[in-house]
Amino acid sequence: MGYNDYINASPVTLLSTSDKQNSLKTGIQYKYICTQRPKRQTVGHFWHMVWHELATPSTSSPAVIIMLTFDDPSRGYELDSPYYPRDENSDPLIINKDLELGDNFKAVVKFVSREPGIERTAIEVRKLSMTARVKNGEEEVEEVEKPIWHYSYPNWPDFGAVEEENVASVLALMDITRKQNGQGENPRVVHCSAGVGRTGTFIALEFLIGELQSGAWEGWDDSNHANSDPVYDTVNQLRMQRKTMVQSYEQYGFIYEVLQKIWEEKYGIPDVGGEKEKFV
Repeated sequence: MGYNDYINASPVTLLSTSDKQNSLKTGIQYKYICTQRPKRQTVGHFWHMVWHELATPSTSSPAVIIMLTFDDPSRGYELDSPYYPRDENSDPLIINKDLELGDNFKAVVKFVSREPGIERTAIEVRKLSMTARVKNGEEEVEEVEKPIWHYSYPNWPDFGAVEEENVASVLALMDITRKQNGQGENPRVVHCSAGVGRTGTFIALEFLIGELQSGAWEGWDDSNHANSDPVYDTVNQLRMQRKTMVQSYEQYGFIYEVLQKIWEEKYGIPDVGGEKEKFV
């Protein structure tokens, strides 16, 4: 009998497009796994991937999952079934109960706690745990538990850009999930619905803000990159690793708009149009 353990997910790594090494990007901080939102038939596949890719059994490097879509069944087709225990009343998820993934791996995902959200944002934070029994050769060892931090952000429309009043909350989400990633041993898992539009925009923007804030673009016009566009180059890097990343014109333009605002704030460029709202 054949087994299907395929999952619509791609490991993604971004490299600096400047001559300067960005000191903000240390270790594995800018590595990701981009994935489609788990569907009813792929929930087990998703958690199977999480364990095998992020299973370092250390609280210093937990698994971090970022969900860039809403979590309300009444608002659309995206949530055809919950893929994680939402609260203390949710049953634990039993992964690979019927060995549909074709190996002896079994795990349990449990809800641990609802953590305080990020102030003045709609971000929801949950702490989960994943426990599995692993084998070392023929001998089964005791259960290993992996802490998991799950962040959901509901205010990003499909195929669209974040409204200006919500940009600060997206930047806060980037910051807190980087810090929660601990020593950076694990890539962060990022998904929206298809795992390309909002997911690609989030990743590209986070990476490019790191470049800008580190001063990597200072003297750009006098460098070997004078005729290149770091936004284009970064999106191209993403698309070489996962098709259609940054899916729409609105999302592409959104990256430029946010970077322009942050550039003006960092270098003190006056806003000709009048008073501007700070993002950071």
